[in-house]
Amino acid sequence: MGRASGRGAARRTGGRAQTGAGVDAPGARGQRAALPKPLDARELRAVYDTLMTAYGPQDWWPAAAIDGPERSLEICVGAILVQNTWWSGAEEAIANLRAARLLSCEAMLGLPEDALAELLRPAGYFRTKARKLRTFCGVVMDEHGGDIDPLLAGSMEEVRARLLAIWGVGPETADAMTLYAGGLPTFVVDAYTYRLFERLGRTPGPRKYDVYRDHLMRHVDLDERTLNEWHALIVRHGQQTCRKSQPHCGECPLLDRCAFGKTVVGS
Repeated sequence: MGRASGRGAARRTGGRAQTGAGVDAPGARGQRAALPKPLDARELRAVYDTLMTAYGPQDWWPAAAIDGPERSLEICVGAILVQNTWWSGAEEAIANLRAARLLSCEAMLGLPEDALAELLRPAGYFRTKARKLRTFCGVVMDEHGGDIDPLLAGSMEEVRARLLAIWGVGPETADAMTLYAGGLPTFVVDAYTYRLFERLGRTPGPRKYDVYRDHLMRHVDLDERTLNEWHALIVRHGQQTCRKSQPHCGECPLLDRCAFGKTVVGS
């Protein structure tokens, strides 16, 4: 998806609005106009408040009804299973594990990898995800005696670094685990986040995880509850309204500040 800007934020291709190439057209002297500044703290708060008013509290994590270490493990399992797929597939795979009484590190490691993979089939990439889950569970067993709490103990920076050191846990997954399982303040960036800020025309910079995360961590309220809702609201908005194709721009609560949406509605 290209970067949306204040002017020419979308073009018509095959009858469907697409995001534009990026910067404004060169000026009269052949110079490029300055890119719009990223959203500041006040503007980000306005976006958050608008999304909260439109959709209400999401109360994520979207599964994990039980408390304690079992809940933390289920959230971490879900964060791995939801990689590159819809949550519905990850949720079905978790239900398979629960029905087979396998929602523990010891149980998942005790099952042959091929058998575990079959249970994870609804989540897609099921063989790779079986290896990732077994690697994660191996760390919990070998380094923390089977107790997930020590893995999630410490400062946000310590926990995040510990998780990133595990094969199969990338930045988005690590932040989801840190925030939702560890209850520590971090911003989860995903494809919906990139889409939202690109369409608003006010990105923090290139489409790179740390560029977005670092900017947002400097400019939003760093309490766990707010960060929990930030990510959940962006996902809800991206799934329901700001969709990748055929977005409902005319119904968007952020239309008045969205460069892409104004172009789509205007055209």
